[in-house]
Amino acid sequence: MRRIDILVVLLCLSAMSGLGAGMAASATTERMAAPTLAALEAVPPPEEFIEGSVGPVRTLDPEFAASPAERAITGLLFRGLTRVGSDGTVLPDLAERWDVSADGAVVTFDLRPDARWHDGVHVSADDVAFSYESLADIQVRRIDRFTVELRSAAPLPGTLTRARLPILPAHLLGDLTPAERAAHPFGRAPVGNGPFALLESSDDAVLLERVGAPPGGRPSRYEADVRAKVPEPTPRSAPRVRAHLERYRFLLYPDEAAVAAAFAAGDVHAMASAQPADLLRLIAEPGVQALAFAGTRSLVLVPNLRFAAGPLRDAQVRRALSLAIDRDGIVESVFAGSGLTGQSIVSPASFLFDPGSVPAPVLDVAGAQAGLVAAGWTQAHGGWLRPGSGEPVTIELLVRDGSAAPLDQAVAELVAEDWRSLGLAVDVVALPPEELVSDRLRPGSFDIALLEIDLGLDPDPSPLFASSQASVGGTNLAGYQSSLMDRLLADFREADWDDRLDRFTALQATLLREMPIIPLVFPDEVFLTRDEVQGLEPRQVGDVRDRYSDVLAWRLARPRE
Repeated sequence: MRRIDILVVLLCLSAMSGLGAGMAASATTERMAAPTLAALEAVPPPEEFIEGSVGPVRTLDPEFAASPAERAITGLLFRGLTRVGSDGTVLPDLAERWDVSADGAVVTFDLRPDARWHDGVHVSADDVAFSYESLADIQVRRIDRFTVELRSAAPLPGTLTRARLPILPAHLLGDLTPAERAAHPFGRAPVGNGPFALLESSDDAVLLERVGAPPGGRPSRYEADVRAKVPEPTPRSAPRVRAHLERYRFLLYPDEAAVAAAFAAGDVHAMASAQPADLLRLIAEPGVQALAFAGTRSLVLVPNLRFAAGPLRDAQVRRALSLAIDRDGIVESVFAGSGLTGQSIVSPASFLFDPGSVPAPVLDVAGAQAGLVAAGWTQAHGGWLRPGSGEPVTIELLVRDGSAAPLDQAVAELVAEDWRSLGLAVDVVALPPEELVSDRLRPGSFDIALLEIDLGLDPDPSPLFASSQASVGGTNLAGYQSSLMDRLLADFREADWDDRLDRFTALQATLLREMPIIPLVFPDEVFLTRDEVQGLEPRQVGDVRDRYSDVLAWRLARPRE
């Protein structure tokens, strides 16, 4: 079942009325000077966009942001070199343009010369070098003040996508050690480079204010405080677009249920991360929009392929069990209909997904039974017997327990029921995450496990399937080893920009045939808003910050007089 249908109607925000006859008479003079406090007090209070989010907010340094609210807020305070477009493409942000070398290993970025920190200092190549120097597989080189080069040891097609990482101010943080950085006041009073700046912060709310104002727009307290010391941006033929929203307030709540209650009460314009039961209840209310942002995280089944005697060692058995899974039923009953099903390790929303080479998953119980028979399995003694065995097979399905991942456990139970419909015995075992990983997955003591993976917006499947990662402690938890797959992975990683889709299509064909993991669903990231919220355009997101990629276009529509 497809994710929630969305209707986004773009309405123009009504023009602001004049600030009084006296100010109109001297408009030319006033535009060049910072507004006085008296003038600010005379205008109506600015409109606020209010989002409910799960706190707390202990730091707004992007490197240490952890809670949903911290990560969301830093997405408005800070920018990267690039951002995600609505169609999954990569667009310029703090970078004005870039050039890619012929082998794809070097990307040279030209920064916007008018990009400034909120304290007025230019965003420079020094800031990029400081922010990205900790990336293990990227080398950063400053070319000049506004030009920087990112180089990978091997061709790394994901460089543009990784350049979404927030840029931090080297002139404020560059001399700090990591320990000093964690405790530095910057985390409570950050100086960013994004479209909004921090105005106020408390335990239950954080208020951001738009940086800059369009001609004729309402001046802000933030502008009154800093405009005098911030020089005008470098003139450009295409001026930087300003946000429509004047202020953005985050109201902080202890959990998702409290956020949902605030949204239902009309205390906030928007919220994310609703549990399925709350989601179904809220979207049924009049005046509510549900925007489904396709995510990059997925739920997959990882079989243990390390031992020849394992019940799922045969690829034909794995393909048969995949046919028996009702993926649409999982999306409908567990994720309130908001998610994508698939047989690929990348989402159908990904630019790498080729619908022509990956068939849509189908529920085929008869085909699943025929597949088991073709693999030499027989039904007897009330179950399925493997070739050469007189004992019915019982498959143990491991999953994170409900306290850590309640939705995962619900998915595991549905998968188990589907397999039981074949006559197969299945035991679902829920474990704390630490125990699941250390006691069962790492030593290879399992039959199959339901896990969450996230390959990001520019996926590299090598950690999942490379033979070099199949040893104990590696990321290839299935223990899958294939010289053909190793070669396909190397070809994909070394492909130039134009050949990547073709290389991934060849790789995906092998994964469909051998099925070293069984993909299930890609849950959507659902963002609930009121009808007056306009201009949001869903896109695939790899991080909560990506949700704000088009925040400059967001508006609050005013009711008609």
